[in-house]
Amino acid sequence: QPMIILKLKEVQARYNVSGKDLAAFIGVGKTMVSDWRAGRRKPSYDRIGKIMDAIAQLGDENQLQLFPLSLSELMEWREDLNESHATNQNKNISF
Repeated sequence: QPMIILKLKEVQARYNVSGKDLAAFIGVGKTMVSDWRAGRRKPSYDRIGKIMDAIAQLGDENQLQLFPLSLSELMEWREDLNESHATNQNKNISF
């Protein structure tokens, strides 16, 4: 079944946005951002838009010019063809 992977950790690192700043911009607690990063929770679709806005506003300008932010930077769609991984999806977020 197809899965959507949230690549928040990578995006925060690439554009130099702290979890604290991201949480403040979106209006959620730092724990929520930490849970998203770890795959313990998944953001709602409207929050995904807010994450994109936050990265665009808070992110390093040079990095944003070199690597323009797109939804595919933040999310990755994967076909999970290996059934054995179905029980070990702690880092994968499926909608």
